[in-house]
Amino acid sequence: MDKPAPHPRFRGRPPRSALQLTEQEIRQSYWRYSNAHIFPQKALRADVSVQRYAVFPRPYYVDMLKTCVECSRAFIFYAREQHYWYETLGFYIDVDCVRCVECRRKQRAAKRHMERYAELQARDSLSRKEMMHFVDDCIFLFQQGQLKNLSHLGSIKNAALQQIPDYAGTKTLQLLLQSARTIGEIS
Repeated sequence: MDKPAPHPRFRGRPPRSALQLTEQEIRQSYWRYSNAHIFPQKALRADVSVQRYAVFPRPYYVDMLKTCVECSRAFIFYAREQHYWYETLGFYIDVDCVRCVECRRKQRAAKRHMERYAELQARDSLSRKEMMHFVDDCIFLFQQGQLKNLSHLGSIKNAALQQIPDYAGTKTLQLLLQSARTIGEIS
């Protein structure tokens, strides 16, 4: 097995748990633990009074080895991270971690770019700074495959050439569109 992806906040070797639980006790305590690759020696007692659950609370948090649905890398969903998710952030107890830290970070960045893009797209006019952000968002979203309409991107490029011709992002968008159109002509 490959080494699990590192976590910036929960990396390192946490101390062994003071709880004296068997693996079977942990597995029977919560349905998601039954088939998971768990590390019982790192179990933490949960405060079920602050958990959000429909039927059954999760009495313990335990480090779990998972596989990222985006990049297929192994990562550990740490007991301390679960404690933070379910007791501090108030996530519903059956929410599962399916992406490694790096892919979660990328997903949040893409969401921020898309939200800002949508907000700026809806405006009638943009300031110079807003146009720079708009161009940057277009570049990011195009490179991520989320924006595909070349004629729409061409209109944005033309507006950027008029308003911010000296901005490096304008030149980058221009080159990306030229490259995409060239590839489109070849294939």
